[in-house]
Amino acid sequence: MSLAIMSAMAIICADLSSPAQTVPVAIQSATAAESTAEPLAEEPVIEEPAIIDGETAIEAETIAAEETFDDPLVFEDESDEAVAARLINYIENLDTLNGSFTQIAPSGAISDGKFYLRRPGFLRFEYDPPTPLLIVANGGMVYVRDEALETTDSYPVGRTPLKFLLSKKIDRDDAKVVQVDRGIDNVAVTFSSSDEETEGELTLIATAPDFELRRWIIHDAQGGITVVTLNDVKSGERLANSLFRAPEAGGRFLDR
Repeated sequence: MSLAIMSAMAIICADLSSPAQTVPVAIQSATAAESTAEPLAEEPVIEEPAIIDGETAIEAETIAAEETFDDPLVFEDESDEAVAARLINYIENLDTLNGSFTQIAPSGAISDGKFYLRRPGFLRFEYDPPTPLLIVANGGMVYVRDEALETTDSYPVGRTPLKFLLSKKIDRDDAKVVQVDRGIDNVAVTFSSSDEETEGELTLIATAPDFELRRWIIHDAQGGITVVTLNDVKSGERLANSLFRAPEAGGRFLDR
């Protein structure tokens, strides 16, 4: 599967409002021959923002939280397996979610739009201009419509880690828990698949102890990270079937 398609499909959780790290830069000049001269005024420190990808931002946010708050981490007395089971149970009992989203692609490009999720199996991502994409999942397939190219590509959802979000029941034998992270009010669980045909890993981030899905991250097979933050989320609303109608065909069927 191409990197471009995976970037589009990674519709997942760094906090976009996290402060950027800074790199101090100072230049001072003095030589032994000038040791008797008046001391030079110290150059002002120039702080330059470092580029932070989604994964680093999460780590920075976690460290900052641990340094700033004395509050205990959620579920800190429970095993990783127990915390993952809590999140899986929440996902399996989800009905519908809808709202807006902000996506950071592996290239750093930022896109916005609206999303609609109806479990099991249905997903729609409408990208705001100038991004010409529409992504729809239904019937076990994912359709990526590019209005600029007037093409619709499709592939099985089972080949992407989003199957863990869309499946009616998450296959415990297939869903390998890679990592569990706890915050003071959220948890992040990273899943990979034991099926070698499923490319990448999925991190789901939810509030805790009362679970509400807020972000997800896709780690693709090429090492890219796509972060999707969900905003203005509403749950339990009725979503029309027409939202999940497959886009007009005419593109390729991608089986890799």
